[in-house]
Amino acid sequence: MKKMDEMELHIRDKGIKWSWFFTILALFGWGIYDYIKLQSLPIPLILLFIQFLVYFFITNIAKYKVGDKKGKEEIVCFFAGLLFYFCISTLVN
Repeated sequence: MKKMDEMELHIRDKGIKWSWFFTILALFGWGIYDYIKLQSLPIPLILLFIQFLVYFFITNIAKYKVGDKKGKEEIVCFFAGLLFYFCISTLVN
């Protein structure tokens, strides 16, 4: 198996980007349609949220591993925001 050159990598990355974008739009549209129809949180929106979390954590962990402190800061901010949300939601109920 030969190694890909820069052009092949660029073409592959572009294909992955556009297929990912299509999947995001399809899950979002399907989820909104189901939410309007069923008035509950549908599976497509849950999958969309989980996909975002996986992407967020993988990119920020990779940033942190190469020495970019912003990756660690974003993860800490995410958990602080999550904690804040759960504290506020328990106070409201």
